[in-house]
Amino acid sequence: MNLGTVAILGPGLLGGSLALALAERGLTRRLMIYARSPRALDEIRLAGVDAELSTNPSEAVREADIVILCVPIEAMPGLVHEFRDALKPKALVTDVGSVKGSVVRDIEPLLEGRALWIGSHPMAGSEQGGFAAARPDLFDGATVILTPTKHTPRDAERLAGKLWTALGSNLVLLSPEKHDQMIAAVSHIPHLLASALVNHAVAHGDLDLSAGGFRDTTRVASGSPELWTEILLANRGAVSLQVQQLISQLTTLQAALESPDRAAAKSILLSALKAAHDARSLLSAKRQKRK
Repeated sequence: MNLGTVAILGPGLLGGSLALALAERGLTRRLMIYARSPRALDEIRLAGVDAELSTNPSEAVREADIVILCVPIEAMPGLVHEFRDALKPKALVTDVGSVKGSVVRDIEPLLEGRALWIGSHPMAGSEQGGFAAARPDLFDGATVILTPTKHTPRDAERLAGKLWTALGSNLVLLSPEKHDQMIAAVSHIPHLLASALVNHAVAHGDLDLSAGGFRDTTRVASGSPELWTEILLANRGAVSLQVQQLISQLTTLQAALESPDRAAAKSILLSALKAAHDARSLLSAKRQKRK
């Protein structure tokens, strides 16, 4: 399979992994990589990636059949506005942002009548960032969520599906609003809770006494504060609502402890145990599929 000319805008963890995966699988005729900083492009050059590098976004996308936005969410609309006049009429533009409502609202009107657009969110990543953490198998077996709207051309959905399946990913279709609601629960809230737990432990405990459970529960708190502030604010509606729902759950558990109501406390923990077991089984099945 050949995807033609692909332009990756932003060679961080996700953009860098895309570049490595596309190059390793030989999926492009030409691979273009844009970064605003020449230093970021030097990393790509030193890694020996077979790509054409540019600090000019219009130059990077001019001949592209597929353009993938891998920059921070807040930077996407400005960047699209900067390069949109250079796009081929049937070029596909998509992204890797973990919030979709605001991204789609901002970008869809900018590209209407100019190019094909659909939002994408690969459920793959790490608390580490930058090209140094990139790897070519990051998307192999991962779930990628496409977020079409009533304005999305069929060709946009088809081409985006072709891109991600060529990288070994599994597709799920959700509306931007449903995406943000569901991803708040399984990605954004866990990060917020991990951060709160670390701050709580520092204030009321002794980290020298912590062990594997604390490490595993708080691993994601090591992610970039700048990135996660942007994500949480961009999805603040869904995140704020679910924080209130979590407070309600904690209040219920607190009441069971204070009563004390052993049966109620055990029921809450047993429900979580079953759900966690199901989640681990699902993740294990995905890993086996990747092998």
